[in-house]
Amino acid sequence: MGLARLLSADGSLPKRPDRVYGVVTGIVRDIRDPKNLGRVKVDFPWLAEDRDSEQTSESSGETTAHSYWARIATLMAGEGHGTWFIPDVEDEVLVAFEHGYIDRPMILGGLWNVEDTPPDTMDSEGDNNLRVIHSRCGHRIVLDDTEDAPRILIVDKTEANSILINSADNSMTISVDGDLTINVGGNLSISVQGKISVDAAQDITAETQANLKLKAIGQGSLESTGPLKLKSDAQLAADGTGQAELKAAMVTVNGTGMAELKGGLVKIN
Repeated sequence: MGLARLLSADGSLPKRPDRVYGVVTGIVRDIRDPKNLGRVKVDFPWLAEDRDSEQTSESSGETTAHSYWARIATLMAGEGHGTWFIPDVEDEVLVAFEHGYIDRPMILGGLWNVEDTPPDTMDSEGDNNLRVIHSRCGHRIVLDDTEDAPRILIVDKTEANSILINSADNSMTISVDGDLTINVGGNLSISVQGKISVDAAQDITAETQANLKLKAIGQGSLESTGPLKLKSDAQLAADGTGQAELKAAMVTVNGTGMAELKGGLVKIN
């Protein structure tokens, strides 16, 4: 029995007709599942065209045949977990029927066509190195298996914000056009085998509610091309086991209490 003959007089699909085996194509028309089960409803335009008495879709004005709510075969599904990839309205999908019953449709996957083309193209050599998730607005996750340049790329639709993991040299780059905020509820530990460089076009502020400790095994240097101020609301101490030198065009030592200058040999010139 042909699928066209399974439609009832009003264009809907009857309950439990003769079984239909194999797969068919459909167009997604509704994704607002009343039972919130991640189902979609599809139309079969080719099926309506085969009917003697055609049904017209109110939304598109095209002849169509509506399916029952169709479950989606996804990568993983379970109680409150799994992958959530719901096709959009107007997407073309591949449909099968559980045990052949037309009232038990299942979406096996999406289909590209001449109007809905893929988001990427095959490389000229046909090496098939890319695995891509590309959202409707342009967000992308790219797994690149190119032999001499393997990488993982996460980039938003603006292409101004991205995370790049370069497996060729084991490097990682985070690029943000606006602000970058890191919130840590516990400890933050940064361990670097090489150098650390911090470069800011504006102010750098470091603030702690507890103690601050900076320690260098080698030389330490604090330099400013403008005024440099050291201030403590409690005791301020500068301690060195070697030579200490304070040099400036003008030096002022001022103590609101007692000022003491002490040494094995004191020379004032």
